[in-house]
Amino acid sequence: MAQLPPEDLPPPPHPTSEVEALVAAGPPGPDNPVTVGAVFWTAVTEPDGPDLTILSVVVTPESWPGWGDFTRAAALLPGYGMAHEATPSVDDPDVVYVRYLRDAGEMHRVPSDTVLVGDILIATLVRRPRLGGWRVHALGDYVRPERVPHDR
Repeated sequence: MAQLPPEDLPPPPHPTSEVEALVAAGPPGPDNPVTVGAVFWTAVTEPDGPDLTILSVVVTPESWPGWGDFTRAAALLPGYGMAHEATPSVDDPDVVYVRYLRDAGEMHRVPSDTVLVGDILIATLVRRPRLGGWRVHALGDYVRPERVPHDR
C-alpha cells in the first residue's frame, strides 16, 4: 500500500478545550452531538463530583444503570480534550462518535499519523427525537449501532 506524502495527509486529530470544540462544531444545542458531548464531559468532571441532574438530560435512560454514579467516567475524562466534530456511523445516521483525546502536551506528542491505545476515549451518541435530541449512550470504545437504543 502506497503512503501519502506528508502534505497530503489530513490534519492530525488533536485535543481541544470544550469551548474550542463547541465553537468549531456549529450552533449549540441538543441537536448538535458535539454540544451534547461537551455538556457530558463538563457534567462528569465537575469538581464536586458528577452532576447527575445534567447527566440525566444528556445520557440515554437505557444506559443509566450501567453508569452507576459516574465515578468511572469521572476518573477517565480529566486530561482529555474533545475533538471538534462527531464521526457518523457508516451503518446508521442516528449514531455518532465523539472522540476525547488525551492531552499529552507538546513534549510527548507522537507522530501525527499515530494514535496510541489509551490516548482516545469514544463517546457513542444516539439521536433520540422523543427525548429531545442527541444522548450519550456509552464511553470507552465504539458501540455498534444495533446495540444502541433508538426511537424507531
